[in-house]
Amino acid sequence: MDTDKIQGFFIHHIEKMILVGIIGGAGFLLYQGWQKPDFLAKHQPDRLGTDATEVKSDIDVNHNDAILPERQPTFNIVQQTRKLYTVVEPSAYKLEKTWEGLEQQSVVRRQDPVLAAPKSIVTSSVATVIAVRGSTSDDPTYALASLEPADPVEKIEKKTRAPRRSRRRGGMGDEMGMGMEEMMGMGDEMGMGMESMMGMEDMMGMEGMGEGAMGSGRMFNSKFDFGLRPTATTDKRKPEPKAALFIAGRAVVPHKQLYEAYEMAFADASQYDPRRDTPFYYNLEVQRADVTDKPLDQLDEEDWVKIWDRTLYTKLAAFNWSGFAPEIVPRDYRDDALTMWIPPVLLDDYRPYVKHPLVPMLPHEELKRLLDPEEDTEEVRDFSFDDAETGLVNPGERGTGLGGGAEMMDYDMDEMDMGEMEGGMGMGMMAMFTRGAIEKDPVDYKLIRFYDFAGFRNSPTFGRKYVYRIRYAVNDPNFPFSQTLQPKTSSLAPEVALRVEALQREAMEKNRRTFERWSEWSEPSDPVSLPDPEHYFVGPVTPPSVNVGKVGGRDVEFMRDLPTAKIVASQIDLKLGTRIPFQLDVTEGSVLSHKAESADVVDPITLQVKKLPDAEIISGTTIISLGGGAPLEITEELPEPSMMLLFDQDGTLTVTDSVDDLELYRIYSYADERGEE
Repeated sequence: MDTDKIQGFFIHHIEKMILVGIIGGAGFLLYQGWQKPDFLAKHQPDRLGTDATEVKSDIDVNHNDAILPERQPTFNIVQQTRKLYTVVEPSAYKLEKTWEGLEQQSVVRRQDPVLAAPKSIVTSSVATVIAVRGSTSDDPTYALASLEPADPVEKIEKKTRAPRRSRRRGGMGDEMGMGMEEMMGMGDEMGMGMESMMGMEDMMGMEGMGEGAMGSGRMFNSKFDFGLRPTATTDKRKPEPKAALFIAGRAVVPHKQLYEAYEMAFADASQYDPRRDTPFYYNLEVQRADVTDKPLDQLDEEDWVKIWDRTLYTKLAAFNWSGFAPEIVPRDYRDDALTMWIPPVLLDDYRPYVKHPLVPMLPHEELKRLLDPEEDTEEVRDFSFDDAETGLVNPGERGTGLGGGAEMMDYDMDEMDMGEMEGGMGMGMMAMFTRGAIEKDPVDYKLIRFYDFAGFRNSPTFGRKYVYRIRYAVNDPNFPFSQTLQPKTSSLAPEVALRVEALQREAMEKNRRTFERWSEWSEPSDPVSLPDPEHYFVGPVTPPSVNVGKVGGRDVEFMRDLPTAKIVASQIDLKLGTRIPFQLDVTEGSVLSHKAESADVVDPITLQVKKLPDAEIISGTTIISLGGGAPLEITEELPEPSMMLLFDQDGTLTVTDSVDDLELYRIYSYADERGEE
């Protein structure tokens, strides 16, 4: 058969083949079933149920007697109990050297925290007048108070202003909204803003200045008083003005870094006590080195001279100053041992040299709230001078028992008796240690503020250049001020224990604990010198007249005359304790020395304007070049800012302009009093 026939066979008979296979399988299954035994022949359902019931009944019956025979005790439990309570003779187990039981956490020994050095020293030269403690006399005894009142100023007749011309394209001058009158009134607005900020209305009390102090005569406008309004101290000593020339320094302590170092050294160590084991600043030391003739990188340790510390600053403030200027740095970033008080500056704005660029001017909580508005922080009121520490008392009025006065420029601070002061400090530290507090969110920096005044023994010299370095001290947490807080020697790390044992031997010999632990020295500051008592403030410049001539057929501009300007040249009088200002007309080549029959000076205590006879300022400052004063292209009513290039007395070129000096120029030229626009 061929292939086609085979395929045709299967196609036509496949169903039959499948049917035959199914029938065969069914027959095989039937056959297998017939071979199985009969189930009912061996098992009956009723019998199976009976057997199951019998088995369940046997399980429920108690068979304990058959499997748990009665047990008899083999010992007397009462006798054994008494034996356990019998005292054992310890002599056989006694050790010659016993061990002291320690807590589990004592495996971590107390270390010495790393004290980060201060950083970022910023210095400024300051010439100003401060309030010092004077006499108890009802009448002022300082020389300035005895001068005659100044003569009235001559009022300037105001010119009638022509109506403004309309301008094209919307009037650019109108869009600026600042005519000459508004421009010249900016000084008044700035003064009012300063008065509001400094809270002068709250500090205008003049108690203790003598009768008639606020009598008739010219008065200095109080809105231009940016300093302290002094009052008599509690010992009835009246304030007197005194010239002060000094170098003001600011730096910062990495407080948060120091706090973390304390936490690393003590948080897990034995005998942790937050009253002792958190940073407590105690002292500050300032050193100075002369770099006039010796480069900074060649300085030796012998070149550094200690000049100030916290005790000397306390003496200066307690025996000399008549109060303190209001504080402007929030309390969060200050510490009494680091941030020296602001001197009682009179009239002048002291803010530029008492703050630091790394220290915010907002309270810590408020600053966090501004940086992260979604953070849940406590409500903080805005900082204002109404809440600031006005500092109208001195340390002697705060419980230190100090009193007495001193002359500003010639008092020997080392001769003052500090016994009562040190006792007061000790009581303050004891009180501080009794209230341990852990800062949950320490600020990044604490402000260091220091001063180096001229006029004291070992003070800086005029014409010399100096650099400064500082360090701070904390209460040693491993050898603290209070003996009651001394940690056990067994809790100290080996190297710390050796150091503390040496301090303990020294304390027993001298009967005094050396508990100050000092940081490393900071990097030196940039060179700085004592200030020149001279100040000058640029006024308006009158540009030269310009003609146009023909040269070679071309137009060439040439000046017919030189530019002129007005300037207020002033000096701090070291004897009177006030600023002597002169309004001068100058041109290129003018020297700022001047002598007159009289000058109007301000008594910074009473704000009276006095007449100083035979007034003179001696200066080598020379005007090199003048610029500005021409009308601006955008408006004819406003001139270009005045600019001056000067050759200072110290031999440096200085550029100054009327934009920065406008307010002070108007103040000391009495422009508002004369009605000058």
